[in-house]
Amino acid sequence: MPATYAGDEDMPTESRSAFLLVRSDGDLERASEDLAAYLSILRRRLPASDVETVQGIWIDEEGVANLPCALVLPDAAGARRTVRILETTGINGIWMLCWLETAASAVSRVDLVAALLDCFGHEDATTLAARFIPVFAGNAPDSSVSAELQVLEARYPELVLPPIYQDAGGSLVLPSAQPHDEGTPS
Repeated sequence: MPATYAGDEDMPTESRSAFLLVRSDGDLERASEDLAAYLSILRRRLPASDVETVQGIWIDEEGVANLPCALVLPDAAGARRTVRILETTGINGIWMLCWLETAASAVSRVDLVAALLDCFGHEDATTLAARFIPVFAGNAPDSSVSAELQVLEARYPELVLPPIYQDAGGSLVLPSAQPHDEGTPS
């Protein structure tokens, strides 16, 4: 859930890292609409919270049906750390928004992909259909987006789909065409 530190209104808030699990690319439009509606309600209930941009969308039918309770993230030193999934919301079996027990700034998209691959038992990313869509804030600087995409594509060349953006209201700005035409990733 977006960070709100209970009990201390003067304490600064920092958004939690969030990602979206979606059953198939055919469910992206519905997930986007539902996500925007949910975030709108959340903002009304918690106006002081900063609803963080979803860091990415992982397309995986099995992943949505069998939600993990934690992810194991690599860190810069080569160690690994387990990060619990604190809260999920969505339509089970179709899409789920997952908040991690860590600040958004503490998880890179590259590390998120590594953790999701590991979590769902995909040892060889080169054999998978594209299934990760990086999501950036609509006002993210082009240079930052470009730099992060270069790192993602260098590490996971066939796994990453073109990025999409999330507007200030929480809506995902989807391309008019499907991200790819090879059907549902498996």
